[in-house]
Amino acid sequence: MLLTVYTLPQLAVSAKLLCLLMVVICGAVPSMVRSVRLYNDCSSSDVRVDMKGRVLADDDKSDKFQNLTIRSLDFSVKLTIYAEESRRYLCFNKKWKLVGFKKFKGAMCEFYEDMTNGYNRYRSVANESHFVGFNKRGRQLRGGLARQNGNRREKCLNFLKFDSDFSIPNHNDKLAGGNHSAEVPPYTHKKILEKKKNTVNSKRNKHLGKKPDKQPRIRHNHQRSSKRLS
Repeated sequence: MLLTVYTLPQLAVSAKLLCLLMVVICGAVPSMVRSVRLYNDCSSSDVRVDMKGRVLADDDKSDKFQNLTIRSLDFSVKLTIYAEESRRYLCFNKKWKLVGFKKFKGAMCEFYEDMTNGYNRYRSVANESHFVGFNKRGRQLRGGLARQNGNRREKCLNFLKFDSDFSIPNHNDKLAGGNHSAEVPPYTHKKILEKKKNTVNSKRNKHLGKKPDKQPRIRHNHQRSSKRLS
């Protein structure tokens, strides 16, 4: 082809298409990796996977076992959730109980991430009727089965995802990349946990019959002091 001012743009487009085709064939697209924490709306705590492979969301304190790595799998919408400290994959076992496996178990350790009313939900690739979920005490939902809309159990499938190392430049980069998942900064997460702690303390005091401490009133009697001076 004769190189002219008019043929150069066509060659550029053809070269880009050729490169993209080579990438697709070779599967050389890098996966997206993020270090996050998952805050469960029902238990008001972060998900953690301990060294024994137990999966809970029952601790409102910051814990190194709550650091999770979410990795997308190339072009697919599938992702994996990996516990950094315990070095285990978040998976479903044969009884559809959430466990932490040291070895990757295929579809049982893969999830789809859905957005529902501003929250993230994670459903199993192996069986899309099973979701990651926890009750108010931070224990797993049995089988993670979703119920009809309006059920209280629906709230227990909701998660907020936030970065442990939050910064404005990183936040802007994610928005520019089209990532609209429900992520919140650490200081917002801290306020959520403080609110939960205050609510628990108020309910405990109410159950024990305790009243909140009140500051004693200071009364000023200016008339009496003026009579004494006279």
